Amino acid sequence: MKLAPRTNLICGILFTSVLGSLLHFVYEWTGENPLAALFSPVNESVFEHCKLLFFPALLYTLFEIRILSRRSRNFLTARLAGILLGLLFLLASYYTYIGITGMESLAIDILIFILSAVLSFALSRFFELRCPKLSLPLPVSMGLYLVLLLLFLLFTFRPPGLPLFWPPD
Repeated sequence: MKLAPRTNLICGILFTSVLGSLLHFVYEWTGENPLAALFSPVNESVFEHCKLLFFPALLYTLFEIRILSRRSRNFLTARLAGILLGLLFLLASYYTYIGITGMESLAIDILIFILSAVLSFALSRFFELRCPKLSLPLPVSMGLYLVLLLLFLLFTFRPPGLPLFWPPD
């Protein structure tokens, strides 16, 4: 199956935005099922909301590899860099606007999430096309994805005692 690059980019952003929005409610919808806790937020902490970007983007990446046959040499590394920068943007934007305004806004939270998805996929594509030397060996890229996945799982059930992991009052 082939998709034009621009169409694929838009599909990735939309998929991540829609699935991420739905994932926000999955833990509650499943009666707080521990399996659902692995990939959906268990509380309103900023860390838990990073799952809304990471897991759908990872799922779309796997779709691209398996179904769309994305095989460029630096695809996985570029996508990993895009996802990491999207997560950093999400965190930095959230804490910046909270620090400036002193209050939370659902509309701003949603906007930040969508912009994080756009940034993740746009930067991924940019790195893939414009930075061909940004390429880790396949086992290293896959290992880094696995480390991120394991950290999300670990910190869901054993969060460190840091504000990033605390739900708001």
